[in-house]
Parts: sequence; structure tokens; C-alpha cells
Amino acid sequence: MPSPYALQSVDPVSILFVDPGADSFLPVLRRHYEVSAVSSEAQALRALKAFQPTLVITELGLPDGDGVAVCRQSKAGEGRATLVLATTSEPARVPEALRAGCDGVLMKPFPPNLLHTRVSRLLRIREPHMSIGTNVVCQDAVCPSCGHGGGVGFDAAAHRRMWYACLPCGHVWMAPHYDGILKSRSPAAALDDRRLRA
Repeated sequence: MPSPYALQSVDPVSILFVDPGADSFLPVLRRHYEVSAVSSEAQALRALKAFQPTLVITELGLPDGDGVAVCRQSKAGEGRATLVLATTSEPARVPEALRAGCDGVLMKPFPPNLLHTRVSRLLRIREPHMSIGTNVVCQDAVCPSCGHGGGVGFDAAAHRRMWYACLPCGHVWMAPHYDGILKSRSPAAALDDRRLRA
């Protein structure tokens, strides 16, 4: 008779990591997850078909293409959780990744343990009505460019500040962290609501 205290086997969480500079992050992730690393969009698209990952982490700028294309393919069909990594030189491309359905954005540079924390949060089981992402719609975040409310907060910065993106106009800005966060709403649902009201 098996021991009642024996660990039950669970399916391992598998991650597809698409980033030419992934080497510094792999040791931390491989301690907890099964990780397959590739460095280009073409390799990622092939790997998505052959390797059925639980989560996809992709760099926004890839040598042969675009992390947004990887995000779209990842969300097609299976709707895998997707985390996009962006550098501070390319924040204007973040709204495109949000529109493609990414569940989280992390701005480089960041320490490897922060990546592990964000991955853990994305993989945590949530209530069915909650968004699985780490992106949040903030009613008080008003776009300084077009005036729309409900900016999408996508990454915490230093000193109680956060990155925000306006999905209607594509503007990206950094501002204080707002307390009026609607965690039960996905950024895509908020954009659809604004389009209906317009």
C-alpha cells in the first residue's frame, strides 16, 4: 500500500523561452520548470508546433522577426500564457503585444528571480472570471496623449511607479501606481468596452 504522504506526480510545467540572451535566466527557471530555449522567431514557431509548452516567454525584438508574431501564434488555438520581455528602448511596441493577447510584460533589465516570480504568478491557478495575466486595467490611468481612461498597467518600475499603455492610441508612459485597479477585467475586454461606448 502506498504511503499517504507520498508525493503525487503532476505534469511538469513546460516553458518555451524565445530570446537570444536567455542564458542568464535559464538556470533559475530550470530549477523549477522544464525549459526549452530558442533564439529566433522561426525556431519559436517550429517549436510551438512540436513542443506544447504551458507558457511562452518571448523577447519583443528577435534577430529574424518579432516577438508579437510569436505571441499571436502562442495564443492561437491553445491560448497559452505568454510573457513578453521588452527593453526600455522599445516601450512603444508594447501596446501591439498587449493587443496580441500577451498575459504579462516585463521590462529589461531585471534580475532572474523577478522573472521566476512573474512566471509563478502567470502559472498560478485563478478564478475562472479573473484575467490570468499580470497586466491590469487602471481606471485612473488617463492617457496623456489622447485622454482615454483605463490605461493598461504592465510592469512595475522603481519608486511606486508603473508603465502604462493606451490600447486605443498606442501611447506608452510611466506614472505613479494607481490604486483603482480592475483585476477582474482583461485589457482586451476593456478595449472592447471603450469601443462600444464610442
